[in-house]
Amino acid sequence: MGKKKLSLLFFILVLVTAACGQAGQIQASGFTKDNALSLVKEAFQTQVSLSEKPQSKNQIEEKLSQYLTHSLTEGFMSENVYEVDGGYITFGSDFASHYVPYFHYDDSTRAQYIDGKWYVWEERTEDEEGPVSSINGIEAVVLSEEEGTWKVSSITYELPESVQPTHD
Repeated sequence: MGKKKLSLLFFILVLVTAACGQAGQIQASGFTKDNALSLVKEAFQTQVSLSEKPQSKNQIEEKLSQYLTHSLTEGFMSENVYEVDGGYITFGSDFASHYVPYFHYDDSTRAQYIDGKWYVWEERTEDEEGPVSSINGIEAVVLSEEEGTWKVSSITYELPESVQPTHD
């Protein structure tokens, strides 16, 4: 009788493990335009928040790594994080490298999934006003999966030819 219970328990454990794996696959493939836009917005807000008060390098890296790939986190930290009394901090700049662009998150913000990546972008013109200066042309964020989680993998000023810069 004990072997049957143990076998049944093992069988249930296998089923639950398989179901969890399947849910993870569905979750990863169910990443939508809204998810992409939210991720980009949260990544930007996290980067901006790093200028509020000094903190440890580990705290900064932990915050960034939720939204940025490992390599982008490293690049951001080496270019934008400075030691001050009480820890480390970032200083604001309109053209600091590795920062997610300031997007409007309206009809001008586009998102498209292609070749295993999400592209989120806006087209900039000289006519724009706002709290952040920008360059003319495309400002884009590329999202890639890293260890099963979508993260910002690069900031670019060009879109691949396969990405259509038109309204969704």
